[in-house]
Amino acid sequence: MPSTTGEKTEPAICFGCSQGCGVLVDIEDRRVTAIRGDRAHPVSQGFICSKGSDALLLHTDPARIHVPLKRVGERGSGEWEETSWDDALDDIAARIASLSDEFGPETLAYAYGTLHGADWALGERFMNLFDSPNGVGQDKICSGPNALAESLTYGFGPTFSTSPVAGKTGCIVLWGFRPSASLPLMWRAIAQARKAGAKLIVVDPERTHEAEHADIWLQNMPGSDVALALGLIHTIVSEERHDAEFVAEHASGFEELRARAGDYPAEVTAPLTGVAAADVEAAARLIAESGPALIQGGNGLCQAGTNAVQSGRALACLVAITGNLGVEGGHALAGPPRDIVANGEALETGALTPTQRQKRLGAESFAHLGRGYQELDEAMARAWYGKRDLLSWLATGHQPTLWQAISTGEPYPVKALIIQGHNAAGAGANAQAAIDALTSENLELLVAHDLILNPTSRLADYVLPAAHWLEKPYFSAGLGFVGVAGDYVQAARAPIAPEHEHRSDYDLWRDLGRRLGQDWPGSAEEFWDSLVQPAGLDFDSLCDHPGPVVGADARRTPMDAGTEPRFGTPSGKVELHSPLLESWGIDPLPAQATPAVFEAAGEEYPLVLTTGGRHIEGFHQTAQRMPAFRRKHPDPVVSVHPDTAAEAGLSDGDWVRVETPNGAVTQRALLTDTLAPGVVRADRWWYPERADDRDDPFGFASTNINFCTTGDTGSCDPVMGTWLLRGVPCRLAAAS
Repeated sequence: MPSTTGEKTEPAICFGCSQGCGVLVDIEDRRVTAIRGDRAHPVSQGFICSKGSDALLLHTDPARIHVPLKRVGERGSGEWEETSWDDALDDIAARIASLSDEFGPETLAYAYGTLHGADWALGERFMNLFDSPNGVGQDKICSGPNALAESLTYGFGPTFSTSPVAGKTGCIVLWGFRPSASLPLMWRAIAQARKAGAKLIVVDPERTHEAEHADIWLQNMPGSDVALALGLIHTIVSEERHDAEFVAEHASGFEELRARAGDYPAEVTAPLTGVAAADVEAAARLIAESGPALIQGGNGLCQAGTNAVQSGRALACLVAITGNLGVEGGHALAGPPRDIVANGEALETGALTPTQRQKRLGAESFAHLGRGYQELDEAMARAWYGKRDLLSWLATGHQPTLWQAISTGEPYPVKALIIQGHNAAGAGANAQAAIDALTSENLELLVAHDLILNPTSRLADYVLPAAHWLEKPYFSAGLGFVGVAGDYVQAARAPIAPEHEHRSDYDLWRDLGRRLGQDWPGSAEEFWDSLVQPAGLDFDSLCDHPGPVVGADARRTPMDAGTEPRFGTPSGKVELHSPLLESWGIDPLPAQATPAVFEAAGEEYPLVLTTGGRHIEGFHQTAQRMPAFRRKHPDPVVSVHPDTAAEAGLSDGDWVRVETPNGAVTQRALLTDTLAPGVVRADRWWYPERADDRDDPFGFASTNINFCTTGDTGSCDPVMGTWLLRGVPCRLAAAS
C-alpha cells in the first residue's frame, strides 16, 4: 500500500507520456514532495524529463476539479453546483438506461483521449458489456494506421516500435518520427546503435533534431510518403537489391508490387515528393546494403488522412522485401501475449453482439470498422494461438462520424456521451464540428471525467473529478492494458491514495457499470490480477519486481521450438498484395492518393500545412499548463520559410492568420529554413490561459489549428477513417 504517514519513497511508473519511465516518489505526511528518476529501473535507468519531474505541479494545479459538478445554467454558461458521486452516478445511470430503452444502446458513445493513466480506455469494457459499439478512441491518428498496415501485411503489428540493437542494427530509418521528443529512451538506443556503426536516414518535411544527425535527410512534402516509399522500393527491386530468398519463401504479390513500384522511378518521385532523384536512390541503396534495418514510421504518417494506412503498407512492404522482418537487429514480429489476458479479450469485446458491432460509427464508410474487422481477426487468430480481438484497439468508432450522429441523427441518434481525459472540442479534426455537436440540443447527456475544466468539459452536464496518475496504480504500458506486443507486463502500486473526491477511470466505470447490472471486480488491482493469473503471475508480485517481466517469465505455456514465422494473413504469407483490401474495394497495393480537400481548394490555397510535432516538455491537453512547456513555448507558433513569408508580407514574430478551406486561426510566425518554401507547420491544438469567455473559452478558438483541419470522409483514410491533420492546403495573411 502507498505510504500514509511520515517520510517515505515509493517506486512508481511515470505517466506523463506513453513511455513509462521508472521514478521515485518522495512522500511526506501523505503528500508528494518530489519526483525523480529511478536508477534501479532496468529500462529507463534514472532518466526523467520535465513531464515527470514537474508532474506534482499538475497534480496540485489550482484549477484541479476536486468534487463532482452538476450544470445548473445553460450549457457552457459555467454555472455549477457541487453534488455527490452517488447522486451524480445515480442520475447518469438512470438517464443512460432511459435513452437506451428509447433509442437502443448505440445511442451512448464514449470518447477518450490518449494515454493518461494505466486504466485509460477501460470504458471500452463498460461499452462492450452495455452492447454499444461506440467507444471512440484516438487509434486513427496515434500509431493505429501503421499497426493496421503491418497487420494487413504480416498478420500482426506493430513491429515499428522495435528498438535497435547496438552492433546488430545496420541502418535506422525514422519516417515522420521524432523520438528525441516523443520516445527519448528510443532515441538513446538509436544513439548507442549509431556509435556501433548504424547509419541513420530521416524522412521528415522539417529539419528536426533527428535530421541534423542523419546520414541522409529526405525532406519530402507533407502527404507524399507513399510515392517516396514506392520510389525506394523501385530502386531496390530494379537493382535486384531485395531479399529474393525471403520473398520467394514467405511473401505473395511481389510481382504486383514490382509493377506498381515501376510507376515510381526516382525521376518521377522527385516532383511528387520534393526529394531529389539521387537522394532517393542513395537512401534505397543504404537501406538495402546496411541491414539489418529498422524502418520506423511515426505519427507523421498516421495523421495523413487518405494516405495513412497506405503509407504504413508501403513501409511494411519495404521492410519485408529487404529481409528485415523477424531478424535480430531488424523488426521483431513478437505476436500477442500468449497466456496473459490482453487487448480485446480483456475488454470483453466478445460481449458486443454482432448486430451491434455492425452499427459502429463509421462502419458503413471505413472497411476495418465494419465487416473487415472480423475477416482480419479470423486470419490472425489462426496464426496466434487462437487469440481473438487482437486489433480491437484499432477499430474504435469514427470521431467525425460521432459529431455527425449527434448533430444530424445520421446514421442514427447519439443522445448521450461520456468523455474521459479528452478535450474533444480541441484535439480532433474540424474543431467547429465538435463544438456544434457538443452544444447541440440533440445531445441530452454529456458527462466529462477530467482533471481540469477545459473547452470540452465546460460544456458538460456533469464534470467528475479524475485522479492523476500519482493517485492510481500502474499496469503495463501499451494497448490492451498489457504490452504493445509480445509477452510483457509491468505493474506498480499507486504512490498515494486519491485525494479530495478524485476517482480513477476504473472506479468510475465499475460504479456506473454496477448500477446498470454489469459485473466488475472490486478494484483495478483485482481486475489486473485476473488478467495475469493464467500466466502464473499476480499483481502484488509484479509490483515488487523491478521493471517489466518479459519473455518466458511472463507466460506459463512454453513457446513452440523451431516453428516457422507466423503470418496471420489469409494466405499465411507476407501479403505485399493484400486480398483483404481488394475484397473491401480498396487498392490492394500501396497507392498515393490526393485528399478530396485539395480538389475543392484549387489555387486559392497554394501552400501545404502540416501540424503537430512533439515537444519533449508536453504531451497533449495538459502540456500548455506546465511551466517548463510555457517557458519555452509561450505562444502557438506557425513556422514558415523566409521566402514564403516574404511573399505574404510577413515578418518574424508577427501574428499570422492561417487559413484553410475549413477555417482560420492566428499563431505567431517563426521564420525558419528548416522547412521548404511552400510548406507551413503550425503548433498542435492549443488553448492559453485566458478568461473563460463564453464565445471563445480559454481563447482556444482563436489559436487552435484544428479549426483548420478536416474530418470530411473524402479526406479520411478509407480503411480505418484516419482524419487529415497533416498535409492540408492553406494560405497565410497578416493578422488584422
